[in-house]
Amino acid sequence: MPRQRLINRLARLWPKSGWVATPLGKRVVLGIAVIILASIPLAVRVVPLGYEVGESAPRTFKAPRSIQYVDEVATSALRRAASDAVLPVYVFDDDAQSEVRTAIVEFFSSAASARVSYPADPAGQTALLNERFASTVGTETIAAVVALPDASVDTVERNVEGLVSNILSGRIEEGDLASAQDQLARSAELIPLSIAERYALITAGTAFLQPTYTVDTAATSRARADAIDRVSPVVIVVQEGEDIVERGDIVTEREIELIRTLSGLERGTDATSVVAGIVLMSLLIIAAGAYWASYDQVTWGLLRNLLLLASLLLGVMYISRGMTILAPEVSPYLMPVPLAAILARLLLGPRPAVVLTVLTTVAALLLGFSGGVQVVATLLSSLAAIVALKGLSKRSHLFYLGGFMIVLLGLVSFGSSLASGNAPADAFVAGLYGLAGGLTTAVLMVGLLPFLEFVFGVTTDITLLELGNPSHPLLRRLMTEAPGTYAHSVITANLAETAAEAIGANQLLARVGAYFHDVGKVVRPAFYAENQAGGENPHDSTSPLLSARIIVAHVREGVQLAEQHGLPAEVIDIVRQHHGTSVVGYFYDKASKKGGPLLEADFRYDGKRPATREAALVMFADMAEAGVRSLGKPTPQKIEQMIRKMVRGKIEDHQLDDTALTISDIETIIRVYTRMLSSIYHPRVEYLEPAEEGESHAGERREPQGA
Repeated sequence: MPRQRLINRLARLWPKSGWVATPLGKRVVLGIAVIILASIPLAVRVVPLGYEVGESAPRTFKAPRSIQYVDEVATSALRRAASDAVLPVYVFDDDAQSEVRTAIVEFFSSAASARVSYPADPAGQTALLNERFASTVGTETIAAVVALPDASVDTVERNVEGLVSNILSGRIEEGDLASAQDQLARSAELIPLSIAERYALITAGTAFLQPTYTVDTAATSRARADAIDRVSPVVIVVQEGEDIVERGDIVTEREIELIRTLSGLERGTDATSVVAGIVLMSLLIIAAGAYWASYDQVTWGLLRNLLLLASLLLGVMYISRGMTILAPEVSPYLMPVPLAAILARLLLGPRPAVVLTVLTTVAALLLGFSGGVQVVATLLSSLAAIVALKGLSKRSHLFYLGGFMIVLLGLVSFGSSLASGNAPADAFVAGLYGLAGGLTTAVLMVGLLPFLEFVFGVTTDITLLELGNPSHPLLRRLMTEAPGTYAHSVITANLAETAAEAIGANQLLARVGAYFHDVGKVVRPAFYAENQAGGENPHDSTSPLLSARIIVAHVREGVQLAEQHGLPAEVIDIVRQHHGTSVVGYFYDKASKKGGPLLEADFRYDGKRPATREAALVMFADMAEAGVRSLGKPTPQKIEQMIRKMVRGKIEDHQLDDTALTISDIETIIRVYTRMLSSIYHPRVEYLEPAEEGESHAGERREPQGA
């Protein structure tokens, strides 16, 4: 088988020693790999292909779902306008007048001292004053004052101090300084001064003028922040199906942001959001693994099952992310939402399917592919599909399930669209999308199921149901060539199936495994008591050792026949394990009575001990049914005693060490087998011989009498 050869080659690459070679180590490595692979679509946040600012739209983008969208661009513009509308907050400078007056006195005193120091040297006076006042008063003012006669300097000083003090007594803001300077110039024109004196007055006064009211930066910032906070975000309500941008239109920045939002790409654009999403998904994956390890050993026990579930989860995540990038305008109702749950239910059962439904729903939510009411619709449709699969009895029923899913998704899509606030007409369109999504689900379900069965080597209930059909070639051969064995297998199957239902094991697997467990007997049917019909027993003329080897061989030959007919691995395992490594007791005892050297190992089956509950059920049913037939006058008490003795012998022989059967399970099995076998092999009522006179009327017919 090519698949098995590939699996064996891959298995050889895995380390044969160390922690990673243990069952737990393999599952931890798988969990880490799933977390890493699941992080990639959560971290990818790119604008849908084809939409770029300033370029024409390659296709019309319709809103796949209804949202309330905060227009960040419009909101930012309103907030800027509100901030700009706030006037600066001014505060009066109490020290402005005194500081200016002091500066005027200091400057003119320095000018007088410079005249004393350099009485006939204007250049020296200028240099001395420039050294101290060039940066504050200006070189023009210094030059104008130095050029004045001594008597004029006092006049200019007196007038500068008076005019500046008068102007500074009013309100002067930073923007009013030019007006204050004009006022100073006009006032200087009214004073009878020489041209040189007036020029010196104006330049010096202008240099010393400064605002009396200054901006309070902190108070202004607070006022503008309050104004920004009072601006409410601009919320745009986008209805499902609404055109965001039409084909050929030039795409704007606002439309790109809206497309990103509708595609779920606005979430996780910063590192914190990406890490939070990855951590949440990782915790869910770890929780799912812990649940299976604690409460679902059937799923946890086979690495193949975990690989299948991981593939379904990652498939949903990568397809969802791909849709948001390649075709974000596609309605989410078109997606085959419950497909992963259906496949998990068909391949592994309801428990792993429910857990996978939770994982895929949260993944779709984190990826932005669904939100709000659509999450409820996803859960509802998936859980309904899991429940609907309970009564599946043949592969053709998948088509009925497909029809059910089409109707269900149509109704769920219509209802969720209405619940989102859309108009009835828009909800009707969503319902049509749901019908199309249901059709897609049905088609993919029928197409992917056999593919996944082959790739992962999983046997579904549908396959088991088909194998249980009496028209199967191997069962027909058993029926015709070894009818006694076939009858025994049917009773064994009924026992195993009923007990499996009682302890929560796989009923179908137990029943089908029991049908095929003795198919190896078709090779030499006459060597088995149920097929001899009271005739000659070949074992009477055969040594006990050879007889034991013939009996033991039916397991090996049954495995070969099962493999030739392509039976699933689970059924082949039951054929191989239904006797475990037990001793062929009858011939061992017979050989012991003859004396001589004897090895118990020569009389043991060369199969494997039961590894599943189903294999153990078939083992118990096989020995119980055969044992009861050997009882002369079976009663419920005798049957129970015999079954308990046989079960105790299997336990003491360590045949159940590899199964997950509990003491409670074993007690339940004994009760079920006792009840059923007591009903089958109850004492019969002996019928009396018919009276002699009755025989003479045996051929007569009763005729209707005339009126």
